[in-house]
Amino acid sequence: MATVFELTEHFPTGTTFSWDFGEPTAPGDKKNTATGVHQYCTPGTYTVKVTIQSPVANTPPLVLTERVIIGQLPYIYLGKDTSEVKKTICLGQELVLNAFQKVGRPSYPIEVLWYPKGQTTDTIKVRESGCYSVKITEPQSGCTVEAKMQIEICGERDPDQVLNRVAPAWYIGTGGGFKWESGPDNPTPTTGRINVPNGVAVMTDPTNSIIYYTDGQKVFDRDNNPITYTKDPTELINGDISNSQGVTTMPKTSCKGCQSEYYIFTLKKNAANENQIYYSIVDMKLNKGKGGLSVINQLLSPVPSTERLVASQGGSGFYWLISQDANSNTIRTFKVSDAGISAPTITNPSGSTALTNSAGNTKISVDWAKMAVVVPAPPTNKIDLFDFDATGKGTPTFLTSIDLGQSSKIIYGVEYSQDKKVLYVSLQGDGTNNNKSQILQFDISTNDSKKIMDSQKLLFETDSKIGALQIDPIYNTIIFVAILGSPDLGKITNTNGLLSNDDPLKQAKYEPKAATFVTDVTSNLGLPPSIPSPPNPSSPPTIKQSCEGTTFIHKVDKKLCDPMNNDKIVWRIYNSTLIPLYDPKTGLQLIAEPNKLEFGPYEGQELKYDFKKSGAGKYVITATISNVCVKDFMLDPQEFDVELLEPLELKTEYNTICKSDLKVSLTSIPPQKTINYEWSNGEKGKPEAIVKNPGGVIEVEVSDTKSGCSIKKKTNVNFLWNQYSLPQPNQIICVDNKIPLTIYPRGTTKDFLFEWKDDINIIGNKPFTSSTIQVKDKGEYIVNVTDAFGCGPFQTSILVEDKCDPAILVPTIFTPNGDKSNDTFFPIPKNSVRTQIVGVQIFNRWGEMLFFKETNLSSAELAWDGKFNGQLVPPDTYAWVVQYKSVDFPEKGILTQRGAVVVAY
Repeated sequence: MATVFELTEHFPTGTTFSWDFGEPTAPGDKKNTATGVHQYCTPGTYTVKVTIQSPVANTPPLVLTERVIIGQLPYIYLGKDTSEVKKTICLGQELVLNAFQKVGRPSYPIEVLWYPKGQTTDTIKVRESGCYSVKITEPQSGCTVEAKMQIEICGERDPDQVLNRVAPAWYIGTGGGFKWESGPDNPTPTTGRINVPNGVAVMTDPTNSIIYYTDGQKVFDRDNNPITYTKDPTELINGDISNSQGVTTMPKTSCKGCQSEYYIFTLKKNAANENQIYYSIVDMKLNKGKGGLSVINQLLSPVPSTERLVASQGGSGFYWLISQDANSNTIRTFKVSDAGISAPTITNPSGSTALTNSAGNTKISVDWAKMAVVVPAPPTNKIDLFDFDATGKGTPTFLTSIDLGQSSKIIYGVEYSQDKKVLYVSLQGDGTNNNKSQILQFDISTNDSKKIMDSQKLLFETDSKIGALQIDPIYNTIIFVAILGSPDLGKITNTNGLLSNDDPLKQAKYEPKAATFVTDVTSNLGLPPSIPSPPNPSSPPTIKQSCEGTTFIHKVDKKLCDPMNNDKIVWRIYNSTLIPLYDPKTGLQLIAEPNKLEFGPYEGQELKYDFKKSGAGKYVITATISNVCVKDFMLDPQEFDVELLEPLELKTEYNTICKSDLKVSLTSIPPQKTINYEWSNGEKGKPEAIVKNPGGVIEVEVSDTKSGCSIKKKTNVNFLWNQYSLPQPNQIICVDNKIPLTIYPRGTTKDFLFEWKDDINIIGNKPFTSSTIQVKDKGEYIVNVTDAFGCGPFQTSILVEDKCDPAILVPTIFTPNGDKSNDTFFPIPKNSVRTQIVGVQIFNRWGEMLFFKETNLSSAELAWDGKFNGQLVPPDTYAWVVQYKSVDFPEKGILTQRGAVVVAY
């Protein structure tokens, strides 16, 4: 891999850099930037030199050199190949991890160190779940390589879950602290080993369980045991504990190993009494897994800094260290990632305030998106508010400044409410009746400084000195308050509630005795912000919710013990909620009302349940999984919002005959306020949309942002030409049949109104407004058509003609015996006005033609007398063929009809 060289200082625009890496450069090397990158292919010792040329004329170049040792280590991995970074085993199974299973152990000296227990052997045996990693170090160069393997015990509860975890904790005051063993606002007192007037820091794991805490000089683990420097246990970190925020901590992330190393950043004053930034490293692999300081007191930035260091979570796998230059509004953000600590990004936000008095706090909101900087007097107390780009470049953007004016009080602490719309600020008085310490509340829902100032309300005041304000480490709902010398911490509840609200129940409230220290312990000014380690990429399955109308579908999102299948899943639904307490036997969160079983047990790979009868509300869903390793493993119960998307109706069709656009809308909509509408034509947010010609199929997706449920509805919008829905213009009735004729539209009848002109030949009751009518005679019928949107009326007349199909009557028997009764066979038209016979043919059973006439003769002339060649034919059945044509429909031509007649005597 390439070696990266970072310059720790910021240089003005126009500065040029010339790098010499001690050997010829390779394609892709960076040579003209503040960051040098070079690919070394041969181990050895090299001298790296960079020449920095200022853009200021006649300024001599600055030359920096550094000696580096490049080692060479094998590429290692613990799985069957590089892609396998997780193994699942059954309870009681033992697995051997070998650092050199796929590569040979180097012949030159190396050091092997395993996490979490600090073994130094090539192999280890594991029977417990967790992250295991091995680091191989070449001592001469310091180069390292790492590999890791996540081990999961099928059916074992995650050791980071509540059952086995250490409670979140703060260690503060004069040797005291608090642990959160239940809810967010009920910490229990404990003892600690620090006594620091201001800043403290705590490092936590992904569940907020404490790993260690520090005052910037000493470090202690969760059991209050010291974590010391491995090379000299008596040497301390160099932090200046008089600084208000002089210490912070964050993970030293690794792309190949488990999370085991952490940075501690401190401020130390130089000979000129200027704060400079240093870092040390805690490595929890050391001291047989109990942890040690592997690096201490490394200078990060010599630029004079204020007495505040702030840590912020960034995007995936990185963090930000934020500092502000002394007597300046310059803000420096250092990106801390698996590549190390970057050179700082420098910003001078326009409108922000220079810190001439750097005591007090800078605070990042709980979602890492906002930053508040207190600016103590003189000359005035102010608060600068910023947006903070945590996931991008780590740069603050100035929003506004709150100027509290000149005051004998000094601003110190600051904290955001849970929803970031309310800000709390502490001001320190001198303890006299006329100069009490205070906590003020501001509405910062807008960036208008005047509106913010006008919203100022006094929440609490005291003769004692108020210090830091810090939101709780569990749910980020309660703000705790440090009061110097007090045996208690105060707290602010309902932090989102403005004091200007007329309803006292919706206002924020201050409670003075929220948590009491152990005997003889009192509070100092500092409270520790905490920043969690990166979450474990392997997490247990969770239940996902979707819906189809009032039916909700719940599925387990993955296998409990991949690659083992979830052979059996048993589901239950409770008409209840969860409470923030845990079963001491299982570690599962408790259901408030477990007796309210709504449905179940039900076995299946997914759960489908129609909540129409049960109704909307909060429900708890549980899933119990069995596979080849475990039986009846219950996932964490999950609470879901069930919001029924009904009533919800949309017409299936819209039709218009003259408009160029049309409004379509849901005719019934759900009552909840969390509904969102998104139409396929791009319109959003409303239960209606404007559809333009040519229309077509339009779809709306109706979603509930609270439950995540969504439903799609479709309609067909037709822009029709004016004549489309008018009845057929040419109609035919056969009056002879005395059957009424139905006149009907040629297209759809939806969205149209019909009005027929009165006529005696229309059958039915007046007025004639149906889309179809029945008539009993020929004639001209008139109708007006209007669409449902007011287009029209459009009039048309329908001509109905009297026409009938041709028909003939043919006897089935005749007796040519000369008695003048039924002596001849002759066909006749059913109606001579409608039909004309033009030919008759008679055949015997052998196909011989006995009779033929083809002319426009009268029926008598077309008659057959039963003779052939002058002789009567014998009695038998004879075939006949008659040709005829239609008078009403001459276009049909000559028609033919066939049959048989019986000759009898």
